[in-house]
Amino acid sequence: MQAEKINPTNENKSPFDEGASTRIKVGAGNGIRPPLIKSTPIIGPIKQFTGDVLPFLAETRKTYGDVFRMRMLGFEMTCICGPDAIALMENDDILCTTKSMKVLQKAIKSRLPMTFDGPQHKIYRKAHSNFLNRKLERAKRDEIIGCLSQQTDQWRPGDTFDALKETQSQTVQVLSQLLNREPFPFSREDLSKVIHTLFFATYGHVPMWLALNNPAYKSAQKRMNEHFLELVGKVRADPDLAAETMVGQYLSCPPPEGTDHWEDDDLKIVPLMAYLAGFDTVASAAAFFLYRLLSHPEHLKKVRDEYRKLSQESDGNIDPMDQKFLRAAFQETVRITPPGALVIRYATQDFQFAGYTIRKGDEVLIQISGDHLDEELFPDPTRFDPSRFLGKGASNLKRHVLAFGSGSHRCTGAMIGPLITQEMVSYWVNHYDFELVPKGAKPRVVARPFTQPMDLKIRVVGRRVI
Repeated sequence: MQAEKINPTNENKSPFDEGASTRIKVGAGNGIRPPLIKSTPIIGPIKQFTGDVLPFLAETRKTYGDVFRMRMLGFEMTCICGPDAIALMENDDILCTTKSMKVLQKAIKSRLPMTFDGPQHKIYRKAHSNFLNRKLERAKRDEIIGCLSQQTDQWRPGDTFDALKETQSQTVQVLSQLLNREPFPFSREDLSKVIHTLFFATYGHVPMWLALNNPAYKSAQKRMNEHFLELVGKVRADPDLAAETMVGQYLSCPPPEGTDHWEDDDLKIVPLMAYLAGFDTVASAAAFFLYRLLSHPEHLKKVRDEYRKLSQESDGNIDPMDQKFLRAAFQETVRITPPGALVIRYATQDFQFAGYTIRKGDEVLIQISGDHLDEELFPDPTRFDPSRFLGKGASNLKRHVLAFGSGSHRCTGAMIGPLITQEMVSYWVNHYDFELVPKGAKPRVVARPFTQPMDLKIRVVGRRVI
């Protein structure tokens, strides 16, 4: 392990309450930097970091402790783990998103990303929470199922599809209808190009001009901007449409500081956010979920038996909240392969974590998945066992699975996203039989930046009779 020292500054008390851990303190303290992990010179642990990152992080934590540094291609990141790391993220005093949001602001040409830190963020989060919740899913359940039915009606026995691409396509169709009140107006390929280019520009340590200079990206982004500006105009002109769209929720809130009204350019990012939020996270969770059930027929049978029983007792579409085993299987899926194992923040000042100094401006990776493979919490942690989340102690275990973040920057779709995932996979497996191609296949797990199953092929065997 390597350690380096910086000049210490006056140490202040922790920004947390008196009951908080003393391992977090403001100020440089002794100036000793976190240990630098051993890795390949220059490129660093890039293969592990962009692959199945959760086991890599778990092993690195065992070796170096709750805080360590990584260098990849000349860039340095500090990873923090454990309850104190979660406390830092939830407190939000000395970590922020501002640096990455500045890049997104310039890329999109909207002031809205710069409100993600500061007092207005709480106002906009409340608007999200009041809209993107269980009430919306309940009210639009028939629409959601209708959308899934329309998308799957084209399937025929023998059809083979890529699980991730299919879940992405169906996810954005549902989100577009729910949040923008329109059919998804673009191709999956165009959306993928725009979203992944924006992620790369924001978090990929590449000059923005280089990341955004791809002609395919520029063409797709131009079409999207034009469409979203048109959508914003429609929402402004129609109070009923405003009440049912995410754009309308923002129009009911104060505009960004420094202006007395909402500009269309500021609002055009809102419809895109509906896709940014779910294209990789919800879709990845759904693809992994389908894979886990097809790989464990004994658990798939329980999901189907539960659905059949509920169908016999219901006159309408099944409430995903009533599908207890399905929800437990989903929880176990995102425990083993969470869509996001890490979140990125930037230090607003020098502070100490577990006896080491993190400097102002450092890029800090918070491992929100730090407990997911904890052998004390989850014996035999890589085994897929939905029963962990059923019965006594299940509520406590669920608190250790943070698949969609935590704190003031927790994904605002953390309630409705899992419900959509569960409804999608439930609809698929209860209306169709599938098989992995080839039989027993395992996906290649990558993190770019969200954890995704690549090259996972699924074959439609035929329709099921419920």
